[in-house]
Amino acid sequence: MTRWARLRPRAQVPPGGAPGRGMFADGLALSASAAISAVAGMVGWILAAWLLPAADVGHTSAFVSGMLLIAGIAELGLGPAVLRWLPRSGPLQRLLLKRTYLVVLLGGLAGGIVFVLVPAGGAVAANVPGGAWLFVPAAVAWTAFQFQDAVLTGVGKARWVPVENGLFALSRLVVLVALAPLLGGLGLVLSWFAPTVLAVLVVTVLVFRRVRPRPEPGGLPTRGEVVRLLAPTYPGTVCVVVLYNLVPLIMLHRFGADANAVFFVVWTAINALDLAASMFVNPLVVGLSAEPEHARELVRRSGARLAMVFVPLLVLGGLLAGVLLLIFGPEYTHGTGLLRVLLAAQAPRLAVLVAIAVHLGQGRGLGVAKLHAATAALAVGLALFMPTELGFGLGLLAAQCVLAVVVLLDLRRRLPREPA
Repeated sequence: MTRWARLRPRAQVPPGGAPGRGMFADGLALSASAAISAVAGMVGWILAAWLLPAADVGHTSAFVSGMLLIAGIAELGLGPAVLRWLPRSGPLQRLLLKRTYLVVLLGGLAGGIVFVLVPAGGAVAANVPGGAWLFVPAAVAWTAFQFQDAVLTGVGKARWVPVENGLFALSRLVVLVALAPLLGGLGLVLSWFAPTVLAVLVVTVLVFRRVRPRPEPGGLPTRGEVVRLLAPTYPGTVCVVVLYNLVPLIMLHRFGADANAVFFVVWTAINALDLAASMFVNPLVVGLSAEPEHARELVRRSGARLAMVFVPLLVLGGLLAGVLLLIFGPEYTHGTGLLRVLLAAQAPRLAVLVAIAVHLGQGRGLGVAKLHAATAALAVGLALFMPTELGFGLGLLAAQCVLAVVVLLDLRRRLPREPA
């Protein structure tokens, strides 16, 4: 592959307006998409519980969890990578998309086959009608579906993402209500599979036929550049999977099922906010790749807007923590203090998310991996050794504050000052 062509120098203030024009709206669109997915997921499982026996829901939830796990691994870190590569690809954008799509589809195929060949994975698939024959194409489709959010952001169509995910969510609920009473567990699986395949086909056609390559000079990354970004970034994404999914299992082992029920609800809410904030800064990656000469200004704008949107949400969540948990039942209000502490920990976490976006936008995969690994290691270590769940929350708050100070000092040193 050819090296990046030297990008055409831009004026200090681009002709279309200020640096990073549109980043705020794109960030809001991506955060809204994450919120839509979270709410639709909750509603879908509530409907499934009403429509199907508990055994069918249990088997299908394991099937879906396996599908999501394979997609997260099989994407190979290409989702974050294309946020940097697509703005720099110029007229070779479609070639880059074809190659990355092919790798993602092959990764999903390989991951799905391995999953059903492993005895534990095969048992999960066998408990659902269609078994392995349905699991493998479902894993491939979901891997591509997940990848497309980054593709749309990278080609400047982030505002399509909530539309895509909103229509997907609505379709999934309609298929569930229509098919679950007739087909049982298979209807629940098809409510995921059929809308996913349709969304992948529609978005792929739109991307290749309606999105025009950028007119600026550009090129494809060399093999060395691919390796330098993906080799550390991919383990970093695995660390995120560990952060989101391993901590509740540790709490279950240490404190029992009753305590973990409360912790799981609180942790799921925190992860939903973390994912929304992570998606909000994705346009910053695109902006830094396309306009590296305006790095300091782009980071300042993105960080200020991230705080403007999410800090009020964190404060409001803290004030209403008890009321929100009461929705799940009186026994869940025992987690009010924990929820408030973890919401407070998300405030310094915002600085860490900006730093991750900066490292990714400037092609420093090792920086991305270090921050993901540090966050995951701190959370897992605290979950293993703190004597109570509230102690875990307080420890995580302190750790995030320290990590935020470190990354802010590092950003101040790394980001060049723009000429007057």
